[in-house]
Amino acid sequence: MGPDRRTKVLRAPSQLCYNPAASPHLERLLLVYLRERERRRRSLRGLIWSLLVLAYILVGILYVQRYRPFVGWASDNCSEPVGLNRPTCRLLSRYTTLVAPPTTVATSDAHASGDAIEQLAAGDSYLDQGNITEALEAYKAAVATDPNNAIAYARWGKLLAIRGHTDEALIRTQRAVELAPDNPEVIANHAMALDWAGQPDEAITEALRAIELDPNYAPAYAFLAEAYADTGRTDRALETAQEAVDLDSESVDALRNLGYVFETLGKYNDAIYAYEEALAIQPLSYIYIRTGANYRALGQLEQALANFRRAADVDPKNAEPYDELGWTYYQQGEYEQARKYFEDGLAVDPRYARIHFHMGVLYYVRQNFEAAIESLEQAISFGYDSEEVYYELGLAYAYLEQCDKAIPNLKRALELNPASEPAHAGMKLCGQGS
Repeated sequence: MGPDRRTKVLRAPSQLCYNPAASPHLERLLLVYLRERERRRRSLRGLIWSLLVLAYILVGILYVQRYRPFVGWASDNCSEPVGLNRPTCRLLSRYTTLVAPPTTVATSDAHASGDAIEQLAAGDSYLDQGNITEALEAYKAAVATDPNNAIAYARWGKLLAIRGHTDEALIRTQRAVELAPDNPEVIANHAMALDWAGQPDEAITEALRAIELDPNYAPAYAFLAEAYADTGRTDRALETAQEAVDLDSESVDALRNLGYVFETLGKYNDAIYAYEEALAIQPLSYIYIRTGANYRALGQLEQALANFRRAADVDPKNAEPYDELGWTYYQQGEYEQARKYFEDGLAVDPRYARIHFHMGVLYYVRQNFEAAIESLEQAISFGYDSEEVYYELGLAYAYLEQCDKAIPNLKRALELNPASEPAHAGMKLCGQGS
């Protein structure tokens, strides 16, 4: 049997020993083979380059969405068909209202506006990591870059309220309302700031207005529920909080306020569950703190301390977790450990009023009245205004037999709560009252 010609034809050129002059047919076959191989190589190179270009475009799209997000006009409701899947819609919708329509928010510097949007995106990224301190700075920078950016003011104000700077929060959210009076996020954040500033009735009005603007905007229902709870309307609060979660089960505001309503009802386990659902989405320090406070209310102190420490880890420039750690140890009678955490908190924020108050209480129970007076007066100077701080200060002065300084503080405590027993006891020490 002769050699298989097909096998010879399919061999690689390097395996062929031929004399072109003696075998012109074989030469033609070789040229055809070489041309076909070169064509295939070019096709393969073209395919590889096409794939590389496509990959580059996809990476570019992801980068733009992450760091320089699209600004345009889209449906505010990701449940409506807008040609996007729900996660992409939610991502884009975070930035579709960063700059309000020209009739509401105008800027003469497009570059500045773009920088503000980038700073807003950075703030949102910090918030996703739970770092409220850096998010605050990013939103503040966005406002400095573009003073007409309503969303920057609204988000800055919201975080200021969370940090307890409620007067400043109201200024920022009110400015946002002036810039974008028909933006549901702006109005909802203003409602939240009003409630946290002790104006729940006004908050209810604003939250209802945000719902009227967008009946599917879950945070508006969440802030409405919070305000209902703060006015004692707990049944409506629970119903509204659940409605917020039904609208958007991934809304941190909705889950957090459902937890808050449960907490006001004394349902601490339910509150913890809702808070932990929120933390699974966004590990925010103030939600860790509320979770810890509920564990503390249940007497589960190790879990409480673990949550407070986690809050300090995700937001190390926030003094509040150190205050909660110190207060938990104080309640256990571990005064030195409590003092250590209070001092750590003041090292982070020397103007944090509540730590000064708690430090004053610690000194008071240890009968170091001079140190207690210094801490309590610091707390008042930084804005702490409560019945407790005034009667503690008044009693400290009374025990040092300085009734001329004790009585004004005791009277202030009675103005805040006419039934304050410690304040009445202090007045008796100073020969006042019956």
